[in-house]
Amino acid sequence: MNHIFSTVAADGAFAIRLLVAMLLGALVGIERQTRGRAAGLRTNILVCLGSAAIIMVFQKLSMDLNLGAESIVRMDPARAAAGVITGIGFLGAGTIIKTKDFIRGLTTAASIWVVSAIGVTVGLGEYAIASALTLLVLIALYALHRLPITEDRYMSLRLRWTGDLDLLGEITDVLTEQGMQIKSSEVTRQPNTHVCHVVIWLRTRKEKDAQLILKQLQEDTRFDEVGWR
Repeated sequence: MNHIFSTVAADGAFAIRLLVAMLLGALVGIERQTRGRAAGLRTNILVCLGSAAIIMVFQKLSMDLNLGAESIVRMDPARAAAGVITGIGFLGAGTIIKTKDFIRGLTTAASIWVVSAIGVTVGLGEYAIASALTLLVLIALYALHRLPITEDRYMSLRLRWTGDLDLLGEITDVLTEQGMQIKSSEVTRQPNTHVCHVVIWLRTRKEKDAQLILKQLQEDTRFDEVGWR
């Protein structure tokens, strides 16, 4: 019985580290969950707990085996930390969604990676550093998200009409005059039916101008189809 109590007392510090890792991981996970991300509360808790646990196991084994600098066996927590960060990279990559028009999930992947770093820091017993890191992460996710930063917007414009391709030159002139930059385009014309399909990828900074152009194109009776995303 005394051995059990002594073991619990000795491992109490490690249990506290796990609880702290769970709490700090949950703080980041709540933010991701409220934004509807797949890697939410539970994922971030598990990542932080696992990272902390791996570091603590290496530390505990090193202490139990009494491994010194002269020992042949090496239990280096730094190597364990490097393995954790590398492994989490694969998990983060799974949250990134890339299509032809956009990339989504980069912030979630980055948050998973930094949550693993928080877990490693907690596993080493550096509570102050882990708390400061968590605070900075929450500031980046909550506060910086609300900054009114003007950013480029990308969209694809799809048009279909019956006739010749002279209309395409008129469209590009209008888009350029409105300050929209044409990144690339894809043009298809069927010789027998004279049906033209055009997809134009655009970059703009003013959402209002883009909506105005789309409205003008929809009101133009020369087009059989106008679409965008």
